Amino acid sequence: MTSIALYIDADNQSPQCANALLNLFRTEFEARIVSTTIAGNNQGQQIDSWRHELLSALPDLAVHALAAPHRKQGADIALLMALGADLERHIHECAVVVIVSRDDLLIGAAEQAKARGCRALIAYVDGEVPTARNTHLTTLLLPALTKTLPATLPASAAAPAAVPVNQTAETLVQMPNAKVASVVARLRTMITKKPGSGYAASDVGQALSKLGYDKAARERFLASVPGLTVRGTGANKTLVF
Repeated sequence: MTSIALYIDADNQSPQCANALLNLFRTEFEARIVSTTIAGNNQGQQIDSWRHELLSALPDLAVHALAAPHRKQGADIALLMALGADLERHIHECAVVVIVSRDDLLIGAAEQAKARGCRALIAYVDGEVPTARNTHLTTLLLPALTKTLPATLPASAAAPAAVPVNQTAETLVQMPNAKVASVVARLRTMITKKPGSGYAASDVGQALSKLGYDKAARERFLASVPGLTVRGTGANKTLVF
């Protein structure tokens, strides 16, 4: 029976795909998952969700959780270090390394592991921006996720209704909205505020994506946040709310 070592980027892939991932290896491939390493910097929330989903199906699974610093590619770096430390063992034991992520950095790590003689592939749910395919790697494309909010999210934090076409962003900013306030409060627990400023726009977008907002829904939501201001551009773009 083939042994699988999972390396999961919790900041890139939703725990909603855990069951599909497990079914693929256990049912379709009849493989045995021997270890799982999960990394994330979302204050442990996504890590905990992944661990819960995996252990609900495989109570005896060995799970190693890595809480990465809250910085760009923090989870990627943590997974790279963990994979590097265990690579020779995986090669010796003929285990298949499966990296669950769409990030280029980790896809490159899988390619390097394969070049070293390790059996490696990647798995993920594709997103709005297509991931560049790597001709040197086998890619497992998991079923697309339904755009829903996590079950643990309070009902008051449900996604705001679609914006009527006759309403402008300026009008929405002035509208008090309990649902918007609840989601804003949730965002503040998920991302770290920049010293003396607001929140990095990229962090806000990533957090909203994890809450089930696609690109259009994110834009509508941000337009409805009372008093939101934008500072800077590009990589330095900051949202103050």
